[in-house]
Amino acid sequence: MLHTRSFRALLLGSLVTGACSPSASDPGNNGTGGHVTTTGSGGAVSSVSSGGSTGSGGAVGSGGAKDTGGAPVGTGGATGTGGAQATGGAPKGGSGPATGGTAPTGGRGTSTGGAGPTGGSAAPTENPGTVGDGDFTVGPTFTADPDGRTGAGAPAGFSVSFTLTSAQSKIFTGSDFTPPLTFSRTIKLWVPQQYVDGTESPFMVSSDGFYGGLQSVVQNLADDPNPDHHVPPLAIIGIQNGPDVHPNSERSLEYDTVSDRYWRFVTTEVMPAILANAALKAKFPNFKFTTDPNGRGGYGCSSGGPAVMGLAWFGDFNRVFSFSGSYVAIQQTTDHPDGAWEYASLITAAPARPDLRVFLEVGEHDNGYTELESAHRNWVISNTAIAAALKAKGNHYHFVLAKSAGHCDDNARNQVMPQGLIWLWRGYKAK
Repeated sequence: MLHTRSFRALLLGSLVTGACSPSASDPGNNGTGGHVTTTGSGGAVSSVSSGGSTGSGGAVGSGGAKDTGGAPVGTGGATGTGGAQATGGAPKGGSGPATGGTAPTGGRGTSTGGAGPTGGSAAPTENPGTVGDGDFTVGPTFTADPDGRTGAGAPAGFSVSFTLTSAQSKIFTGSDFTPPLTFSRTIKLWVPQQYVDGTESPFMVSSDGFYGGLQSVVQNLADDPNPDHHVPPLAIIGIQNGPDVHPNSERSLEYDTVSDRYWRFVTTEVMPAILANAALKAKFPNFKFTTDPNGRGGYGCSSGGPAVMGLAWFGDFNRVFSFSGSYVAIQQTTDHPDGAWEYASLITAAPARPDLRVFLEVGEHDNGYTELESAHRNWVISNTAIAAALKAKGNHYHFVLAKSAGHCDDNARNQVMPQGLIWLWRGYKAK
Protein backbone atom coordinates (compact mmCIF):
# COMPACT_ATOMS: atom_id res chain seq x y z
CA MET A 1 0.00 0.00 0.00
CA LEU A 2 1.52 3.32 -1.10
CA HIS A 3 1.36 6.09 1.48
CA THR A 4 -0.63 9.07 0.14
CA ARG A 5 2.17 11.55 0.89
CA SER A 6 4.72 9.36 -0.87
CA PHE A 7 2.43 9.06 -3.89
CA ARG A 8 2.00 12.84 -3.95
CA ALA A 9 5.74 13.35 -3.65
CA LEU A 10 6.38 10.94 -6.50
CA LEU A 11 3.87 12.68 -8.75
CA LEU A 12 5.61 15.96 -8.01
CA GLY A 13 8.87 14.28 -9.06
CA SER A 14 10.64 15.34 -5.93
CA LEU A 15 11.10 11.70 -4.16
CA VAL A 16 22.87 8.77 1.72
CA THR A 17 28.96 10.52 4.42
CA GLY A 18 32.11 9.68 6.17
CA ALA A 19 33.15 7.10 8.69
CA CYS A 20 30.38 5.01 10.15
CA SER A 21 31.58 3.03 13.13
CA PRO A 22 28.34 1.79 14.63
CA SER A 23 27.82 0.39 18.03
CA ALA A 24 26.63 -3.20 18.33
CA SER A 25 24.15 -3.56 15.51
CA ASP A 26 20.56 -4.43 16.18
CA PRO A 27 20.92 -5.51 19.80
CA GLY A 28 17.76 -6.94 21.27
CA ASN A 29 14.60 -5.53 19.80
CA ASN A 30 15.73 -2.21 18.38
CA GLY A 31 17.44 -0.42 15.50
CA THR A 32 20.87 -0.96 14.08
CA GLY A 33 24.22 0.72 14.19
CA GLY A 34 24.78 4.35 15.11
CA HIS A 35 26.57 6.00 17.98
CA VAL A 36 25.40 5.92 21.56
CA THR A 37 24.05 9.33 22.46
CA THR A 38 24.07 11.29 25.66
CA THR A 39 21.02 12.61 27.38
CA GLY A 40 20.47 16.04 28.78
CA SER A 41 18.51 19.20 28.53
CA GLY A 42 19.06 22.90 28.23
CA GLY A 43 18.87 25.63 25.64
CA ALA A 44 20.63 26.05 22.34
CA VAL A 45 24.33 26.79 22.37
CA SER A 46 26.17 28.07 19.29
CA SER A 47 29.81 27.56 18.52
CA VAL A 48 31.96 28.16 15.48
CA SER A 49 34.53 25.59 14.45
CA SER A 50 36.38 24.32 11.43
CA GLY A 51 36.50 20.66 12.38
CA GLY A 52 34.15 17.81 11.67
CA SER A 53 33.37 16.18 14.99
CA THR A 54 30.16 14.39 15.68
CA GLY A 55 27.51 15.70 17.97
CA SER A 56 25.87 13.82 20.74
CA GLY A 57 22.39 13.63 22.06
CA GLY A 58 19.15 13.42 20.15
CA ALA A 59 15.55 14.52 20.10
CA VAL A 60 12.27 12.68 20.18
CA GLY A 61 8.60 13.03 19.30
CA SER A 62 5.17 11.54 19.37
CA GLY A 63 3.84 8.59 17.45
CA GLY A 64 5.80 5.77 15.89
CA ALA A 65 5.99 2.13 16.81
CA LYS A 66 8.46 0.15 18.82
CA ASP A 67 10.61 -2.25 16.83
CA THR A 68 10.64 -5.97 17.07
CA GLY A 69 13.09 -8.73 16.49
CA GLY A 70 16.83 -8.65 15.98
CA ALA A 71 19.25 -9.83 13.39
CA PRO A 72 22.74 -11.23 13.79
CA VAL A 73 25.60 -8.91 13.01
CA GLY A 74 27.56 -9.70 9.89
CA THR A 75 31.25 -10.31 10.12
CA GLY A 76 33.86 -7.91 8.89
CA GLY A 77 35.65 -8.17 5.63
CA ALA A 78 39.01 -7.91 4.05
CA THR A 79 39.98 -5.32 1.53
CA GLY A 80 40.59 -5.18 -2.24
CA THR A 81 39.97 -3.85 -5.71
CA GLY A 82 37.82 -4.89 -8.55
CA GLY A 83 35.45 -7.80 -8.50
CA ALA A 84 32.56 -9.08 -10.52
CA GLN A 85 29.46 -7.14 -11.29
CA ALA A 86 26.05 -8.16 -10.00
CA THR A 87 23.41 -8.64 -12.66
CA GLY A 88 20.33 -7.28 -10.91
CA GLY A 89 17.32 -9.05 -9.50
CA ALA A 90 16.63 -9.92 -5.91
CA PRO A 91 18.08 -13.11 -4.43
CA LYS A 92 15.87 -15.83 -3.09
CA GLY A 93 16.05 -17.42 0.30
CA GLY A 94 19.26 -16.60 2.13
CA SER A 95 21.44 -16.33 -0.95
CA GLY A 96 23.27 -13.22 -2.09
CA PRO A 97 22.95 -11.49 -5.43
CA ALA A 98 24.19 -13.14 -8.57
CA THR A 99 27.48 -11.97 -9.99
CA GLY A 100 28.92 -11.73 -13.44
CA GLY A 101 30.45 -9.25 -15.86
CA THR A 102 33.05 -6.70 -14.96
CA ALA A 103 33.20 -4.19 -12.17
CA PRO A 104 34.98 -0.99 -11.19
CA THR A 105 38.41 -1.25 -9.66
CA GLY A 106 38.48 2.08 -7.92
CA GLY A 107 39.98 5.25 -9.33
CA ARG A 108 38.18 8.11 -11.02
CA GLY A 109 36.59 6.73 -14.16
CA THR A 110 32.94 6.26 -14.95
CA SER A 111 31.14 3.17 -16.13
CA THR A 112 28.49 2.73 -18.77
CA GLY A 113 25.93 0.00 -18.45
CA GLY A 114 27.63 -3.08 -17.08
CA ALA A 115 31.22 -2.09 -17.81
CA GLY A 116 33.69 -0.86 -15.24
CA PRO A 117 35.20 2.63 -15.19
CA THR A 118 37.50 3.65 -17.97
CA GLY A 119 38.55 7.07 -16.63
CA GLY A 120 38.94 10.48 -18.18
CA SER A 121 35.80 10.44 -20.34
CA ALA A 122 34.07 13.46 -21.84
CA ALA A 123 32.02 15.85 -19.74
CA PRO A 124 28.49 14.66 -18.97
CA THR A 125 25.57 16.45 -20.52
CA GLU A 126 22.83 18.15 -18.50
CA ASN A 127 21.08 14.78 -18.41
CA PRO A 128 23.73 12.25 -17.29
CA GLY A 129 21.75 9.36 -18.73
CA THR A 130 22.67 6.00 -17.24
CA VAL A 131 26.43 6.60 -16.87
CA GLY A 132 27.52 4.58 -13.83
CA ASP A 133 24.10 3.00 -13.27
CA GLY A 134 23.96 -0.71 -12.55
CA ASP A 135 25.05 -3.53 -10.25
CA PHE A 136 28.67 -3.87 -9.13
CA THR A 137 30.79 -6.09 -6.90
CA VAL A 138 33.91 -5.03 -5.02
CA GLY A 139 36.24 -6.95 -2.70
CA PRO A 140 37.03 -9.23 -0.99
CA THR A 141 40.08 -7.00 -0.55
CA PHE A 142 39.77 -3.23 -0.63
CA THR A 143 41.90 -0.16 -1.24
CA ALA A 144 40.96 3.12 0.41
CA ASP A 145 40.28 5.92 -2.07
CA PRO A 146 42.57 8.86 -1.21
CA ASP A 147 39.70 11.29 -1.84
CA GLY A 148 38.09 10.02 1.36
CA ARG A 149 40.72 11.84 3.43
CA THR A 150 41.18 15.60 3.36
CA GLY A 151 44.01 16.44 1.01
CA ALA A 152 46.70 19.01 1.65
CA GLY A 153 45.51 22.45 0.64
CA ALA A 154 41.83 21.50 0.50
CA PRO A 155 39.65 24.55 1.31
CA ALA A 156 38.67 24.53 4.97
CA GLY A 157 35.19 26.03 4.72
CA PHE A 158 33.16 27.21 7.70
CA SER A 159 31.22 25.27 10.35
CA VAL A 160 28.82 26.02 13.15
CA SER A 161 27.17 23.75 15.71
CA PHE A 162 24.49 24.08 18.35
CA THR A 163 22.24 21.98 20.57
CA LEU A 164 18.62 21.10 19.93
CA THR A 165 16.73 19.58 22.86
CA SER A 166 13.71 17.31 22.92
CA ALA A 167 11.81 20.11 24.67
CA GLN A 168 12.43 22.36 21.66
CA SER A 169 10.95 19.87 19.22
CA LYS A 170 7.31 19.29 18.38
CA ILE A 171 8.04 16.18 16.30
CA PHE A 172 10.54 14.18 18.37
CA THR A 173 9.62 15.22 21.90
CA GLY A 174 10.56 12.13 23.90
CA SER A 175 6.94 11.21 24.55
CA ASP A 176 6.97 7.99 22.49
CA PHE A 177 8.31 6.08 25.48
CA THR A 178 7.19 5.55 29.07
CA PRO A 179 8.59 7.27 31.00
CA PRO A 180 9.24 10.04 28.44
CA LEU A 181 12.83 10.62 27.35
CA THR A 182 14.63 13.91 27.89
CA PHE A 183 17.71 14.51 25.78
CA SER A 184 19.58 16.82 23.47
CA ARG A 185 21.22 16.45 20.09
CA THR A 186 24.00 18.35 18.34
CA ILE A 187 23.27 19.91 14.96
CA LYS A 188 26.21 20.92 12.81
CA LEU A 189 26.43 22.75 9.50
CA TRP A 190 29.53 22.84 7.33
CA VAL A 191 29.59 25.40 4.51
CA PRO A 192 32.14 24.91 1.70
CA GLN A 193 34.66 27.61 0.95
CA GLN A 194 33.16 28.11 -2.52
CA TYR A 195 29.79 29.26 -1.15
CA VAL A 196 28.71 32.79 -2.14
CA ASP A 197 26.40 34.48 0.35
CA GLY A 198 22.86 34.93 -0.93
CA THR A 199 22.96 31.98 -3.33
CA GLU A 200 21.08 28.73 -2.78
CA SER A 201 23.43 25.98 -1.60
CA PRO A 202 22.98 22.33 -2.55
CA PHE A 203 23.35 20.14 0.52
CA MET A 204 23.36 16.68 2.05
CA VAL A 205 21.88 15.60 5.37
CA SER A 206 24.12 13.21 7.30
CA SER A 207 22.30 10.95 9.76
CA ASP A 208 23.98 9.79 12.98
CA GLY A 209 25.78 13.08 13.35
CA PHE A 210 28.48 14.72 11.29
CA TYR A 211 30.92 12.52 9.40
CA GLY A 212 34.27 14.02 8.44
CA GLY A 213 34.66 11.65 5.49
CA LEU A 214 31.75 13.24 3.66
CA GLN A 215 33.23 16.67 4.24
CA SER A 216 36.63 15.47 3.05
CA VAL A 217 35.26 14.30 -0.30
CA VAL A 218 33.57 17.66 -0.88
CA GLN A 219 36.69 19.58 0.15
CA ASN A 220 38.82 17.49 -2.20
CA LEU A 221 36.55 17.41 -5.26
CA ALA A 222 34.39 20.56 -5.32
CA ASP A 223 37.08 22.50 -7.22
CA ASP A 224 38.05 19.67 -9.58
CA PRO A 225 37.42 20.74 -13.21
CA ASN A 226 37.18 17.11 -14.40
CA PRO A 227 33.44 16.28 -14.45
CA ASP A 228 34.31 12.62 -13.85
CA HIS A 229 36.12 13.58 -10.65
CA HIS A 230 33.85 16.22 -9.20
CA VAL A 231 31.07 16.81 -6.69
CA PRO A 232 29.33 20.17 -6.23
CA PRO A 233 30.30 22.44 -3.31
CA LEU A 234 27.75 20.94 -0.94
CA ALA A 235 26.78 22.22 2.47
CA ILE A 236 26.55 19.35 4.96
CA ILE A 237 23.97 19.13 7.74
CA GLY A 238 24.99 16.70 10.47
CA ILE A 239 22.07 15.66 12.68
CA GLN A 240 22.85 13.54 15.71
CA ASN A 241 20.32 10.80 16.35
CA GLY A 242 18.23 10.46 19.48
CA PRO A 243 19.46 8.10 22.23
CA ASP A 244 20.13 4.56 21.04
CA VAL A 245 19.44 2.98 24.44
CA HIS A 246 17.57 -0.30 24.27
CA PRO A 247 14.81 -1.29 24.52
CA ASN A 248 13.65 2.34 24.13
CA SER A 249 15.72 3.34 21.10
CA GLU A 250 14.84 6.83 19.98
CA ARG A 251 17.32 6.40 17.13
CA SER A 252 15.42 3.43 15.75
CA LEU A 253 12.12 5.26 16.14
CA GLU A 254 13.45 8.20 14.14
CA TYR A 255 15.26 6.21 11.45
CA ASP A 256 13.51 2.88 10.94
CA THR A 257 9.90 4.08 10.96
CA VAL A 258 8.46 4.32 7.44
CA SER A 259 6.72 7.72 7.53
CA ASP A 260 7.25 11.39 6.71
CA ARG A 261 8.13 12.18 10.30
CA TYR A 262 11.93 12.40 9.93
CA TRP A 263 11.57 14.49 6.76
CA ARG A 264 9.29 16.90 8.65
CA PHE A 265 11.80 17.08 11.50
CA VAL A 266 14.65 17.90 9.11
CA THR A 267 12.82 20.45 6.99
CA THR A 268 10.54 22.17 9.52
CA GLU A 269 12.71 22.13 12.66
CA VAL A 270 16.40 21.49 11.94
CA MET A 271 16.84 23.60 8.82
CA PRO A 272 14.98 26.63 10.20
CA ALA A 273 17.02 26.37 13.42
CA ILE A 274 20.22 26.42 11.36
CA LEU A 275 19.11 29.45 9.36
CA ALA A 276 18.31 31.31 12.61
CA ASN A 277 21.70 30.54 14.19
CA ALA A 278 23.51 33.73 15.18
CA ALA A 279 27.00 32.50 14.28
CA LEU A 280 25.89 31.47 10.79
CA LYS A 281 24.08 34.78 10.26
CA ALA A 282 27.17 36.69 11.32
CA LYS A 283 29.25 34.90 8.69
CA PHE A 284 26.62 34.56 5.96
CA PRO A 285 23.70 36.96 6.61
CA ASN A 286 21.83 35.67 3.55
CA PHE A 287 22.65 31.96 3.65
CA LYS A 288 20.11 29.81 1.80
CA PHE A 289 19.50 26.11 1.25
CA THR A 290 18.41 25.20 -2.25
CA THR A 291 14.75 24.42 -2.80
CA ASP A 292 15.61 22.33 -5.87
CA PRO A 293 15.02 18.63 -5.08
CA ASN A 294 17.97 17.76 -7.33
CA GLY A 295 20.21 19.75 -4.99
CA ARG A 296 19.00 17.94 -1.85
CA GLY A 297 20.58 14.67 -0.75
CA GLY A 298 21.11 12.44 2.27
CA TYR A 299 23.74 10.03 3.58
CA GLY A 300 23.02 7.23 6.03
CA CYS A 301 24.63 4.06 7.32
CA SER A 302 22.67 1.14 8.83
CA SER A 303 19.33 2.47 10.08
CA GLY A 304 20.46 5.83 8.73
CA GLY A 305 19.82 4.33 5.27
CA PRO A 306 16.02 4.16 5.63
CA ALA A 307 16.16 7.55 7.38
CA VAL A 308 17.54 9.28 4.30
CA MET A 309 15.49 7.10 1.94
CA GLY A 310 12.47 8.55 3.74
CA LEU A 311 13.71 12.07 2.96
CA ALA A 312 13.32 11.15 -0.70
CA TRP A 313 10.27 8.90 -0.53
CA PHE A 314 8.11 11.21 1.57
CA GLY A 315 9.76 14.53 0.77
CA ASP A 316 11.69 16.67 -1.65
CA PHE A 317 15.12 15.03 -1.81
CA ASN A 318 16.35 13.39 -5.02
CA ARG A 319 19.76 11.99 -4.02
CA VAL A 320 20.18 9.10 -1.57
CA PHE A 321 23.46 7.52 -0.40
CA SER A 322 22.72 4.40 1.66
CA PHE A 323 25.46 2.23 3.16
CA SER A 324 24.44 -1.14 4.67
CA GLY A 325 20.89 0.23 4.84
CA SER A 326 18.62 -1.52 7.38
CA TYR A 327 15.68 -2.08 5.02
CA VAL A 328 14.20 -4.73 7.27
CA ALA A 329 11.24 -5.19 9.60
CA ILE A 330 12.49 -3.28 12.66
CA GLN A 331 9.88 -0.59 13.24
CA GLN A 332 6.58 -2.30 12.40
CA THR A 333 3.52 -0.04 12.23
CA THR A 334 -0.10 -0.44 11.22
CA ASP A 335 0.57 1.31 7.91
CA HIS A 336 3.79 -0.60 7.29
CA PRO A 337 3.75 -3.92 9.18
CA ASP A 338 7.02 -5.03 7.56
CA GLY A 339 8.76 -1.73 8.22
CA ALA A 340 11.53 -0.63 5.87
CA TRP A 341 11.47 -4.06 4.20
CA GLU A 342 8.54 -2.65 2.22
CA TYR A 343 10.58 -0.06 0.30
CA ALA A 344 11.18 -2.47 -2.60
CA SER A 345 7.44 -3.06 -3.05
CA LEU A 346 6.68 0.65 -2.60
CA ILE A 347 9.12 1.49 -5.39
CA THR A 348 7.57 -1.19 -7.58
CA ALA A 349 4.05 0.19 -7.04
CA ALA A 350 4.98 3.84 -7.68
CA PRO A 351 5.66 5.77 -10.89
CA ALA A 352 9.27 6.07 -12.02
CA ARG A 353 11.24 9.00 -10.66
CA PRO A 354 13.44 10.24 -13.54
CA ASP A 355 15.46 12.60 -11.30
CA LEU A 356 15.89 10.19 -8.39
CA ARG A 357 19.40 8.81 -7.86
CA VAL A 358 20.03 6.11 -5.26
CA PHE A 359 23.42 4.69 -4.25
CA LEU A 360 23.15 1.41 -2.31
CA GLU A 361 25.90 -0.68 -0.72
CA VAL A 362 25.56 -3.88 1.26
CA GLY A 363 28.16 -6.29 2.65
CA GLU A 364 28.11 -9.92 1.55
CA HIS A 365 28.16 -10.82 5.25
CA ASP A 366 25.93 -7.98 6.35
CA ASN A 367 23.40 -8.31 9.17
CA GLY A 368 21.05 -11.29 8.83
CA TYR A 369 22.80 -12.60 5.71
CA THR A 370 21.96 -16.19 6.67
CA GLU A 371 18.30 -15.41 7.41
CA LEU A 372 15.54 -16.66 5.13
CA GLU A 373 13.74 -14.08 3.02
CA SER A 374 10.49 -14.84 4.83
CA ALA A 375 11.93 -13.45 8.09
CA HIS A 376 12.28 -9.98 6.53
CA ARG A 377 15.54 -9.58 8.47
CA ASN A 378 18.19 -10.15 5.78
CA TRP A 379 20.09 -6.97 4.83
CA VAL A 380 21.58 -8.51 1.65
CA ILE A 381 18.22 -9.60 0.29
CA SER A 382 16.47 -6.33 1.14
CA ASN A 383 19.09 -4.08 -0.44
CA THR A 384 19.31 -6.26 -3.54
CA ALA A 385 15.52 -6.20 -3.86
CA ILE A 386 15.50 -2.38 -3.71
CA ALA A 387 18.18 -2.22 -6.42
CA ALA A 388 16.14 -4.60 -8.59
CA ALA A 389 12.98 -2.52 -8.09
CA LEU A 390 14.79 0.69 -9.04
CA LYS A 391 16.25 -1.01 -12.11
CA ALA A 392 12.88 -2.37 -13.22
CA LYS A 393 11.37 1.13 -12.95
CA GLY A 394 14.18 2.71 -14.92
CA ASN A 395 15.30 4.81 -11.97
CA HIS A 396 18.94 5.79 -11.59
CA TYR A 397 20.68 3.46 -9.14
CA HIS A 398 24.19 2.25 -8.36
CA PHE A 399 24.27 -0.94 -6.29
CA VAL A 400 27.47 -2.33 -4.76
CA LEU A 401 27.83 -5.77 -3.18
CA ALA A 402 31.00 -5.79 -1.07
CA LYS A 403 32.40 -9.32 -0.99
CA SER A 404 33.31 -10.68 2.47
CA ALA A 405 32.34 -7.34 4.05
CA GLY A 406 30.19 -7.00 7.15
CA HIS A 407 27.76 -4.37 8.39
CA CYS A 408 28.82 -0.76 7.73
CA ASP A 409 32.26 -2.13 6.92
CA ASP A 410 34.77 0.74 6.88
CA ASN A 411 37.09 -1.08 4.48
CA ALA A 412 34.41 -1.20 1.82
CA ARG A 413 33.15 2.30 2.57
CA ASN A 414 36.62 3.84 2.31
CA GLN A 415 36.95 2.43 -1.21
CA VAL A 416 33.52 3.13 -2.67
CA MET A 417 32.34 6.34 -1.00
CA PRO A 418 34.19 9.02 -3.04
CA GLN A 419 33.35 7.42 -6.39
CA GLY A 420 29.81 6.81 -5.15
CA LEU A 421 29.35 10.50 -4.35
CA ILE A 422 30.70 11.46 -7.76
CA TRP A 423 28.06 9.22 -9.35
CA LEU A 424 25.33 10.44 -6.99
CA TRP A 425 25.82 14.08 -8.00
CA ARG A 426 26.50 13.47 -11.68
CA GLY A 427 24.68 15.92 -13.92
CA TYR A 428 23.76 18.38 -11.17
CA LYS A 429 23.44 21.99 -12.34
CA ALA A 430 22.64 24.77 -9.89
CA LYS A 431 19.56 26.73 -10.83
